[in-house]
Amino acid sequence: MKTLNIGVSLRIAGSVLIALAAAFFAVGCALKEPQETGGEIAVPIFEAAEITYNTVAAEVDDITERYYIDGKFGYPYYEKLSFRQSGTVKELNIEENAQVKKGDVLCVLESKELDDKLEEKKVYLDQAEKTLRTLLSDPGEATSAELELAKTDVEYLRLEYEHLEASAGDYKVTAPCDGLFMADRNTSFGTSIESQRGAQNIILEGAQVRSSQAFGTIADRSQKYILCESDKPLENVNFGTKVTLEQGTVTAHGKVIDTTQGGYGGSRTTVYIIEPEKDHGLSDLPVHCCFDVYAKPDTVVVPTKAVKKSKERRYVELLIDGTKVEQDVETGIVDGDRTEIVSGLSGGEQIIIN
Repeated sequence: MKTLNIGVSLRIAGSVLIALAAAFFAVGCALKEPQETGGEIAVPIFEAAEITYNTVAAEVDDITERYYIDGKFGYPYYEKLSFRQSGTVKELNIEENAQVKKGDVLCVLESKELDDKLEEKKVYLDQAEKTLRTLLSDPGEATSAELELAKTDVEYLRLEYEHLEASAGDYKVTAPCDGLFMADRNTSFGTSIESQRGAQNIILEGAQVRSSQAFGTIADRSQKYILCESDKPLENVNFGTKVTLEQGTVTAHGKVIDTTQGGYGGSRTTVYIIEPEKDHGLSDLPVHCCFDVYAKPDTVVVPTKAVKKSKERRYVELLIDGTKVEQDVETGIVDGDRTEIVSGLSGGEQIIIN
């Protein structure tokens, strides 16, 4: 019968485990990367860039509200012509786009009924004047009452005749000023079919016209003005507003004397009519016009570009002890590159402009 020596077996197993552990340790040391000793690890360091602000001081100064518009010389006024009586055209002395002088007779209507009345009244007036002369030549043949009656007849008939003569002017169309005659857009003075196409009224000798019918317009060329056209009305610009006029090296002055409507179709504009001073020295070239509307002294003023906008908010950026601070403000007059601050600043603050 065989006997198993357990103690010997345990010692053999332990030797095997120790050998395996040593082998694993050796392999691990062989795979490990060698490390450098004695060096320093470099860590990058980022420095914040220094911010530089450009500033100006809010100043207390005078400011003027101005508008700047380019203008040009032109003739803004037109005289509309129309017939004052109905009738038949007897004489036509005008063509489209013709130059006319004040008082020129442009058209004459037939007035037979009026002519007959004038002829009749002239006969009565001549007879009354002859009777008065006869009485005055022989005072002994007439009483004072007869003389007074004869004088009264002459005066009365002369007034009637002059009144009829004046009414004859209603049968004429005359030029009210010097200028350029232009036909109404619905009227034609031409004899050709092409010139009459689309016209509602054709005015030729022998044509019938009606009272109040448009005849045409005359562009008044008696005086030139400077015309400044704006997309919308300029606030506080009224009759008499002073205007500085600049053209190259020439500076002159003028004033607003009138306004009219301009534009075409649905786009309407406001045209300001400026009368320049006498001997202004300006040529017919375009003119740079500055409307001096309103001056306000001793108010806080900052550069216009410094005022920021955010919806309904207006603010500026202040530099206080090196820190940027937003300050709400209320603005007033804007004069080009300068803006009035009504509230929010008192003057002297450093305003950031970049």
